[in-house]
Amino acid sequence: MILHIDESWILEVAERAGRRDPAADDYGVPIAAVARHRGELLDIPVYDGPYARAAALVHTLGRCRWLERSNLTVACAAAVMYLEASNIPVNPTREQLTALAHELNNPRCNTSRIASFLRTWKP
Repeated sequence: MILHIDESWILEVAERAGRRDPAADDYGVPIAAVARHRGELLDIPVYDGPYARAAALVHTLGRCRWLERSNLTVACAAAVMYLEASNIPVNPTREQLTALAHELNNPRCNTSRIASFLRTWKP
């Protein structure tokens, strides 16, 4: 099953996870995240599998500043919610979430590295 989300889904995640953050500064970022996780080249998905698609969402939402304070929190929440909606139960520890946030701040961060982090999130 290939799960595709939309902008309203991301905005709902942002509302839940970033409760104390004011309105988004740049709505282009969630639009870009949606387009990116759906990306296809010659009718072949660019991101194969739910971990890779979640990583594309996380990378875009976490690396591109679009919220005043809660970019990393919302990016981590999007990963959890996307994987669970894809029927992959996850229960990341505080340490795993912190490690993902640190990875998002790493200049070498990419979707492959993020997907590797997400695969360690067992229920």
